[in-house]
Parts: sequence; C-alpha cells; structure tokens
Amino acid sequence: MRREILTMMTLSCLILMVSCEQRSPLAPTSSATLDQFVQALRQQGFSVSLAGEISPDVNGFFSVPAHQVRVNESQVNAFEYPSPEAAAAEAARISSDGQPSPVARITWVSTPRFYLQSRLIVLYVGCSTDIVQALQVAVGAPMVIGRTPCELAH
Repeated sequence: MRREILTMMTLSCLILMVSCEQRSPLAPTSSATLDQFVQALRQQGFSVSLAGEISPDVNGFFSVPAHQVRVNESQVNAFEYPSPEAAAAEAARISSDGQPSPVARITWVSTPRFYLQSRLIVLYVGCSTDIVQALQVAVGAPMVIGRTPCELAH
C-alpha cells in the first residue's frame, strides 16, 4: 500500500512538473519556421504581414535573406535557415554589444534585440514593450540586446 501511494505521488509530481513547464509557442525542440513565427504573433492578437525580403548582399551580415515582418506598425526581421545548426553558427557571431558581424559595424537607430529559436534568428530594432513581450512569448528571451539606448519617447 505504501509503495502504491509513493508511486502515485511520484506520478502526480511528474504530471504537475510537465504541465507547469513554460514553453514558447515555438519550442526549442521544434523546427521553427517563418510561418510558425508569424502564426505565433497572430495568436497573440497582432496584425502581422510579410513585407518583402532583404537579400544577404544588402543586409551584409547574415547568409540568408531577411524576411521583413510587419507587426502592427513595427518591423521585425526574421532570418530563416535550412537547419538549427546553421542558425546557431551565425548567431554565435553576434557580439554582446549587438553587432551581427565581426567585419561590419552597424550604427543602430534604437536598441537591437536578437532572438534565436531553432532555424530562426529574429531581429527587432526598437523599444515597443508590446513587441518585445510578443517576441518573448513567440521565440523566447533575446540572446543579445545591444547597447544602443531606447529613445526617450518610449
């Protein structure tokens, strides 16, 4: 009888731990895609649309195009890689001060935030708390936040 109670208590604790685990909609074990990212933002009530691409030759720091994602009135760039390993390799080049390449220095107009989720690197340059919170829910905490301060208006 004691063993059955102990087993039931252990099982209950495991169920509770699993059900309380907080995961972003694009859990790290998934193979996050641009479409899933857009859907995760829409599920939060945002107006989201794709506004084109910026080629790697123009953006100058990542090897894949930047997909311009309009989130309400803000722009977010999503870089979709063929594999999580390819995304992680390029993400590893982002410096702690928010420079995405060791060979190019960018003068940011606002605070750059880089997020890594599976096959995606997401870049948001701005300070809207709504957008920052939405990105955190969609793809997790930023891996790098640059040093450029937010504008006083925010």
